[in-house]
Order: sequence, then C-alpha cells, then structure tokens
Amino acid sequence: MNIFLDDITSLALIRAVARDSNGLAFVQSSVTTPQPLGLRTAKLDRLGMPELLGYLRIPELQPLGIVIPAPKNRIRAKDFRCTVCSSPRGSAPFLQLVATDAQSSGLVPSTTQVNVMSPANIVLQTAGRLRANERSGKITHNQAVLALFKLCLELCGTYSHHPFEPLNGAATYHVEPRLDAKTLRTMLETPGRERGLTLAREAAQLAYNNSGSPQETFLGPALFFPTHLGGMHLCDFEANVSLNLSKRERASIGYRHITPDFTLAQYRTVVEYLGKVHFEGDNPKIDHQRSLDYQTLGFREFNFWYDDVRTRARFMQSAARVVAAIAAYEGPKAQQRYLKLAKNKDFIKRQRMLFEVFCPWLQ
Repeated sequence: MNIFLDDITSLALIRAVARDSNGLAFVQSSVTTPQPLGLRTAKLDRLGMPELLGYLRIPELQPLGIVIPAPKNRIRAKDFRCTVCSSPRGSAPFLQLVATDAQSSGLVPSTTQVNVMSPANIVLQTAGRLRANERSGKITHNQAVLALFKLCLELCGTYSHHPFEPLNGAATYHVEPRLDAKTLRTMLETPGRERGLTLAREAAQLAYNNSGSPQETFLGPALFFPTHLGGMHLCDFEANVSLNLSKRERASIGYRHITPDFTLAQYRTVVEYLGKVHFEGDNPKIDHQRSLDYQTLGFREFNFWYDDVRTRARFMQSAARVVAAIAAYEGPKAQQRYLKLAKNKDFIKRQRMLFEVFCPWLQ
C-alpha cells in the first residue's frame, strides 16, 4: 500500500524529523502519481502504522491528511482529510519516509510506503489553501503573501518550526535546508492552472536561502521588503551570502570566510540578528572577533537583538541606525523617507500586519 500525505501532514512530519529524527530520513520516492488507498472501509487502524500516527499525534491533534488522484477516491471519515491532486509538479513530487537504523523501524510501516509531498509542492499546496482563504475574505492578499513567504524561508533555511505548535513552540536550529529558492522558482515557472499558483510565484520571487531563525526571517522583510507589504524597502541586499574577499583581505582577518545575515554592499554595511544563543559559550568571543573583522574590512556592522524587534516602536528606533548609515552615502533624502514612513498611517497598518504574521509570539 502507498500512502501520500498532504501538505499539512507532510510539513508536520518534515518538521518532526528535523526536530528529533528518531532514525528517520527522506529519500526520493519512486512513485510520482498519487494512488487511492484502495480500502473498502477506511479506518486509521487498517493502515498498519500505529506508531507513526502516534508520532504525528493523529487523530488527537489533527486528522490524517492524504492526497488522492480524483474526487471519487475521497474518504468521508472524520479521521481523514483528503486533498485532490492528480499530478503534482516536478519530476520528484514525493519523498519516501525511510528508517536509518533498526530502532526506528517501528515508525516506518513494513507493508506501507509513506510518501510526503516535496517541499516545493508543500509551498504550492499551501498557496492554494491561502488563496482560498483570501477569496473568502478570511485574510488579505498581503497576509497570504507574507505567510507563504515565511514558509518559503523556513524550508529554504537552516531552522524548522515546531511540528505541532509552529506559532509559539520552540524552533529547531542548524538543520539542513529542505528546499532551494531557485529550484522552487524554476518548478513554479511551468504553466499551469493550480489554485494559488500566482500567489506561490509571487512569494517565491522574494525567497532566499539559509535564513537561520524565525527572528532573522522577520528582520529581512521588515527592513528590505516593499512598503506595500509592510517592509521599509531600505535598499538592495544579499542574505546569507559570504563576502567576496581577496587573498589580502582574508589574510588580514581572524576568519577566512564571513557570511553576514544581510549585506548592503553598496553602503559597506552588514546587519546581523543576534538571538539568545549569542550569549552562550564561546559565542560572545566569536561575535567580538567577527566585529573586529568587519572593522578591518571597512564594513559598518549593525546588530539587532531580540529587544530591538520586540515591538514595532523599538524596531523603528533600531532601524534608524541603518538608515543613518545609508544617509551617509545618499544624503538627507534617506532620513526624510524614513521619517515620512514612520508617520504614514497606511504604512503603519501594513507594518503591523507584517509583525502579526512573522512574530506571533509578540502578540
């Protein structure tokens, strides 16, 4: 039997494995087209994977979400949620759940192949759900774009939200990116009529790789997104890209490779988000050496701590430092623009929306 998990259940499983792998991993599935379960009576206990369902907290927290090829295959049982998708995008639209050691074999059914949606298809299916909510008036278009972009940065980043409490649960850090922003954009370029495709393309065009935390994911849009989405649109930037240093520059600093959270190359400026982990162990010493290296290279560094983003007012005060650095190159027009935004009621409303989407823990 093949089971194809929908975007919601797939994302929960991917996050759970990132949080505590339990000897689980994902490999490219040999099956590319969803198949019906083929059960006359659809009950969870007939799927033969009680340990995995417990691992996913099904049905206690949520029903089992599955993908089916046609409406006629829909299962009308309270413990199931069915998504119709006859042909997901890409050459490898599904990943297969496998065990990497004997102790985890109980979580991988012996008679059932469990397939999760690829991260790129999770983004597209999520876009369809958000688009439906937008059309029904539950959310605005801006909220849909921001929520989908937030998911893109997580899947393209090195952190993972809590599988069952993504809004307020503890995130997992230093995980391998599950998606590449360029790969996502390429996959979405193919013409199609899927619900949410235009929304997915809009969010994917903004996406970038290797965001390291939820707070860092918030800081990028807040500083650099277009103003119609609630960002300050300060300037062009690069995110998580190593500085291109000459041999002489590398020889003059303590670290041979430096990758700022955000680089404003035209202003010789970098922006770093420093979370609580930067107080721990050798991190203060490492951060100090990095700051010395920035000074040696002639870069101005601006650090944002949690206290700098905990309210909209504090964020604007902290962002003013970056604006001042830009004004040193561009003149007073940069600060004039900042002051105008700070007083614009429409912008303040959009900025609050950005905070609500990216920083639910502050609400």
